[in-house]
Amino acid sequence: RHASTMEGNASRWFSQRVDHFTDSSESWMQRYFVNETFFRAGAGPVFLCIGGEGPPMTEQVVVTGENHCALMVHLARIHGALIVALEHRYYGQSHPRRDLSVENMKYLSSRQALADIASFHSYISSAFAISSKQRWITFGGSYPGMLAAWSHAKYPHLFHAAVSSSAPVQAILNMKGYNDVVASDFADEMLGGSAECLNTIKEAFAQVGEYLSSHDGRSYLKRKFSLCGEDEILEDENNRALFAETLSDPLVPQSNDPSCSTPLCDIRRQCEFLTDTRISRPLDRIAAMVDIVRDAACVDVDYGKMLAGLRDATITDDRTERVWFYQTCTEFGFYQTCDPGSRCPFTSSPHLNTVRYSTDMCQELFNVSFEETARFVKDSNNEYGGLNLQSYNILFVNGGADPWKSQSMIHPPNKYIQTLMVKGASHHFWTHPELPTDSSAVKKARAAIAMFVRSVLSQKTSRLQNSRQN
Repeated sequence: RHASTMEGNASRWFSQRVDHFTDSSESWMQRYFVNETFFRAGAGPVFLCIGGEGPPMTEQVVVTGENHCALMVHLARIHGALIVALEHRYYGQSHPRRDLSVENMKYLSSRQALADIASFHSYISSAFAISSKQRWITFGGSYPGMLAAWSHAKYPHLFHAAVSSSAPVQAILNMKGYNDVVASDFADEMLGGSAECLNTIKEAFAQVGEYLSSHDGRSYLKRKFSLCGEDEILEDENNRALFAETLSDPLVPQSNDPSCSTPLCDIRRQCEFLTDTRISRPLDRIAAMVDIVRDAACVDVDYGKMLAGLRDATITDDRTERVWFYQTCTEFGFYQTCDPGSRCPFTSSPHLNTVRYSTDMCQELFNVSFEETARFVKDSNNEYGGLNLQSYNILFVNGGADPWKSQSMIHPPNKYIQTLMVKGASHHFWTHPELPTDSSAVKKARAAIAMFVRSVLSQKTSRLQNSRQN
């Protein structure tokens, strides 16, 4: 199928092994994209944009770079690079199996994905006559940022360097740190936050907690927030946890974008609204905010219904929730809790958003127990090294406002790994296409990444070759 889709940047497919860790030769077709526009054949490097759990890739991933690889595409023009992008198994249109049943998802893991990436290297090298002198650099943001770093660390003879953006390389079961950073962001004046804004959020969610603690209070919240379903909807504890989680959903600094234009779409606009005393009670301000941002007649907090949606094993292009949740249960955890004693600004009393709330879903959906998930998280850190990853030629870039930085590489574990903190930036914001509104910190980060790429491409020999010679 490769030869028939050589023209343009359209989807292409190649044969990939279902299981890299057994003798089985069973295969499936994995999707990828190529842009040869800037490629200096026989001499130019190869820049690989790694796919992951985000929105499905389109052919634009090798043209504009979409949200993960825009800078990579820009740098490819400068360096005469071949641009390639590989979709992750089980996401988008790349499916080794006909559905997402538990039995059929057993081939879903970062380990299999990394072996896919190594196999793709071999395939592209052959298809485009890439020599060993032409260096590969991997790029990715968020989970693909983890894979970008790990593919270089695991296969240094294939991948010369990696640019890893907002990559939480340290797996963790209880990710308390996430909401600790959320609290800091809403108090950060540089982002448009304030101490008053953070206190308003805390007071509102404390009031929610008080109302959730009595039958009359729960009935009041049902009416106040226009919840779907019967009057008793909040009598179920799981529905209460989902309600508390849903209320905090609009308050997500992870995607903070100062250039956004919809109502209440960033920290500055949210804090202006939440500190407006024309609405007296903090709880009423949160209710008014939910009213503005909700896109349905009522707010759905039916846990059973949500679980049924996640249980659906049908494949569609954008079925990322079930697939990514499976990976959290079997590899990474990353459960964003709101524990008493943490700095989480949301409802911590009653204690609803617990680790068990998430791991119970692992049990319900995939028959993976709490103890198993805890062990899988530990295994992932043992496999990849977590924050003590020992490698070289990797640049880890993180955003100062990104709650995922709590699990990311902030301090280099050795002198061969570089880190960069982008002041005030949200989740891999610098990998998005350029905008006139981009902050000076984001522009400087792009310049630093460009310098790193130039530097690793101009190295006379790789550290791997040096170590072999010594």
